[in-house]
Amino acid sequence: MVHITQNINQTRYVRLLRRHLFPVIDQMFSFGMQDILFQQDNAPVHKAYSVMAWFERNCIEIEEHPPYSPDLNPTEHVWVELKKQLHQQYPRIEDTPGGKEAVKKRLAHVLPLVWETIPKEFFEKLWKSIPNRVAAVLEARRGSTKC
Repeated sequence: MVHITQNINQTRYVRLLRRHLFPVIDQMFSFGMQDILFQQDNAPVHKAYSVMAWFERNCIEIEEHPPYSPDLNPTEHVWVELKKQLHQQYPRIEDTPGGKEAVKKRLAHVLPLVWETIPKEFFEKLWKSIPNRVAAVLEARRGSTKC
């Protein structure tokens, strides 16, 4: 898990992608996955010209999705699960002595540990649910159009 303590700008984001995305892609290829799409939200730093140009130069296809669509963004579900696990395992972490900086340091220490306790099956179930989520969103859109 990567712990970032600075604000992310487009230069830092590309640096993170270069350092951490390629090993994941290599691992996916080793599992026999050929058609890989990268998904990110519509944060301005993600849509910056230099970032999009980096994806294009590296032949990485970006999955487009509408803004504010948590049903189509599995990351939102991962954050919910991580937060749930954090509160179960460290229910009083906000009471860490030493104020905000001490809480941040404690979080930086425990979040990778909490991450490792999320079962692999959770992630598998999540990515397998994407086709059904897309179908449900498309169905809802069809039902909301006036003909």
